[in-house]
Amino acid sequence: MLFRAILLSLAAFGLSYVLTPITVPLCRLVGAIDRPDGARKINDIPVPRLGGLGFFLSSAIILLPFVTLSPAAAAVTVSGAIIVAGGVADDTFGLSPLAKFLIQICASAIAVLIVGIPGSFSFFGLFSIPLSGVLGFLFSVFRFVFTVNAVNFSDGLDGLASGLSSVALLSLALFGAANSRNYPAAAALILAFAVIGFMPYNKYHAKVFMGDSGSQFLGLAIAILSIACSEGGGFTLETSLFLAIPTLDTAVSIARRILKGKSPFAADKGHLHHILLNIGVPHPYAVNLLVAVSAIIAIGALLFTV
Repeated sequence: MLFRAILLSLAAFGLSYVLTPITVPLCRLVGAIDRPDGARKINDIPVPRLGGLGFFLSSAIILLPFVTLSPAAAAVTVSGAIIVAGGVADDTFGLSPLAKFLIQICASAIAVLIVGIPGSFSFFGLFSIPLSGVLGFLFSVFRFVFTVNAVNFSDGLDGLASGLSSVALLSLALFGAANSRNYPAAAALILAFAVIGFMPYNKYHAKVFMGDSGSQFLGLAIAILSIACSEGGGFTLETSLFLAIPTLDTAVSIARRILKGKSPFAADKGHLHHILLNIGVPHPYAVNLLVAVSAIIAIGALLFTV
């Protein structure tokens, strides 16, 4: 199984590396271009923003034969297609925050129903809290939507969301393998390599952005695999540490906006990566620092669980 997973992951990497540049002319054709606004956006030239289609299609193609064997693979591809479609519409035409939120809820609810409603919540195996069917479903949808937005909010610097997501997915692959969750672990590894295949085009002075279609898909996939890679398919708090930086940043950002009387989804320049830029940390160094800290936290969490 391990050798097969590695081969499929390398195939996903190759597909993503080939498909990502093809999204550039598509972006120009449909007008999905991220243009500088002189305010919140950090790019100073127009950049295509449907690059996430490259790693979504790559992972979906590789995972397609497994949708009947693994609920995790089915959830990632089916609910992933829904949220990617919504993201493409937003990247191309622009959607209201309410429309985006409803699409996130719909995709998350379908994903939970496919992958299975978790029956418990645990903390590093120290204790476990049972969850009823309704509570487990509602909590799952909330966590999925939160994770979708956590990755989406982190997509503010070139290579940041892809780097943080790669750390989380590789950690989930190890976590799932340690829990004998072979199919979900393989799915996490495949998706991680698909994202890595996208990263050469998304590093500093990015040629293409992943867009909402890519960042929201990654958030949803990570949320799905966090449950699927856990022993017994329950919630485990340690999997949140695989995505610690975006999780903390999003929680603080939502609280800050609510306290200011603004919408939790209102864009601003108060995220951690913006703060680093404001104090003079160069763009690529800020990305490397945040990804490195995220990796250290993820490794620490794995040492307690694997």
